Amino acid sequence: MLPLTRSYGGVVMASDRRVLLREPSGHFGGCVWTFAKGRPEPGESPEDTAVREVLEETGWRASIVARIPGDYLGAHTISQYFLMRPVEMVSDPGFETSLVLWVSRDEARRRIALSSCDVSRRRDLLVMEQAFSLATALPNRSAV
Repeated sequence: MLPLTRSYGGVVMASDRRVLLREPSGHFGGCVWTFAKGRPEPGESPEDTAVREVLEETGWRASIVARIPGDYLGAHTISQYFLMRPVEMVSDPGFETSLVLWVSRDEARRRIALSSCDVSRRRDLLVMEQAFSLATALPNRSAV
């Protein structure tokens, strides 16, 4: 078994509490809907990795609001996520993504539940719930 590698990603949340989901091309890794994440490039910080991955995989420039507490086990990675707010859509998503959608919390749950990989599905649902808890606890709720 290969060792797990680190990856970093973002849960982009609009001020109306919709989240940005991406549909990986070919439902890579059994994920039908998920959040943008990926591995760092040499010398890249976790924050820079997360912002870059969100831009590459969704086409959205986003800024970090706070780190979502915890490490999240995936099929091949241990991931950390950041709660982000959208800044602007600057491009179409890259080749790794078929579609991006802004959805409500309930719709996100429904779409994430379609993933066939149990580990990834559980991770994404937990990350989303943690993101909503964090957004609610922020002193300045208008930050997201």
